[in-house]
Amino acid sequence: MTLTSFLVFVLLAGTLAAWVLLALIPAFVELRARRDAEPLPGVGRDSGSLFYFANSFLTRATAEGLLGPGVPATMSDGSRVLTHGGASSLEAGPDAFREVVVVTDASPLPPGAVMLGEVVAQQSLAPSDDLVVRALLGMRDVTLGENSTVLRWVHARGVLEAREGVQLLGRATSDRTIVLSPGVTFQRIEADTVLVAGADPPPPSDTREKVPWTPRGGVQLGKRYWRVLGDVEIPAGAVLEGALVATGSVLIGEGARIRGSVKAQELLVVCRGAEVEGALSAWGGIGIESGARIEGPVISESDITVEAATIGMPGGRTTVVGNLVTLAPGATLHGAVMAATGRVPSA
Repeated sequence: MTLTSFLVFVLLAGTLAAWVLLALIPAFVELRARRDAEPLPGVGRDSGSLFYFANSFLTRATAEGLLGPGVPATMSDGSRVLTHGGASSLEAGPDAFREVVVVTDASPLPPGAVMLGEVVAQQSLAPSDDLVVRALLGMRDVTLGENSTVLRWVHARGVLEAREGVQLLGRATSDRTIVLSPGVTFQRIEADTVLVAGADPPPPSDTREKVPWTPRGGVQLGKRYWRVLGDVEIPAGAVLEGALVATGSVLIGEGARIRGSVKAQELLVVCRGAEVEGALSAWGGIGIESGARIEGPVISESDITVEAATIGMPGGRTTVVGNLVTLAPGATLHGAVMAATGRVPSA
């Protein structure tokens, strides 16, 4: 290659690299100095529906005749099918059950059994302790006994209740309500309503007179968009009309009301009785105290703690996404929670 040809090649390569990096400049700038008003929609590590596996298996179970009175001994792919209930009850032994198991009545599964095939409960499933289940489809209510483990997914078309010490690995969903007891751990859960049992009702919301408020020293970048350098403390009882972004931490005072979203680069704390009509987003952790109400998504790059507060609204599902998500007794959520680790503190 001649010197001229080499210089032309270097020039073309440099031009191409600059052209590619040009599109990434806004992302680099935002990473270094985050300033956008609205948090990105969070869907965790999986952009698909949390109901996908359950819906797919429901379709298959219906086609294979697993939901009716005449349960077949094998499925079309040759998989063996066992029934449990009445005169054909299974008993736990040293070996795991690898067949598809159909529970035909309200009989609980044998305590301590390991079910590595899919389980279908035609009726409401009674609890049995120390159960290990790979995948479970409940056509009505499902109650998981103490210290049981779900390895991949569980879905109840009625109420799904997880008692103390249950591990919900993978996905846990319900068409209606999920009830979590102290000591439960989870990763991805979704239902119209998620309740954490074991707490008294939250204290009443702050009833003091609401006072209009705008952030001191903030820059108004739009009609309903404020940006503040550093920390922000929103006074108790204050009303902010619009979105707020802070490069530091944000404290939303007791009984305050935010008619927009709030984003903090560091810590974000919502005090008792405060209300946020939009989303919460923080690079640091998020703490939501008892009696608070958040209507939109709650997203953090770090940890999220929810006391006896409410997130989302009936009929208006939202999403909570964080690294460690702690749901204290009395917490109520409408929608999905996705976390690297999710837990309900032990009593």
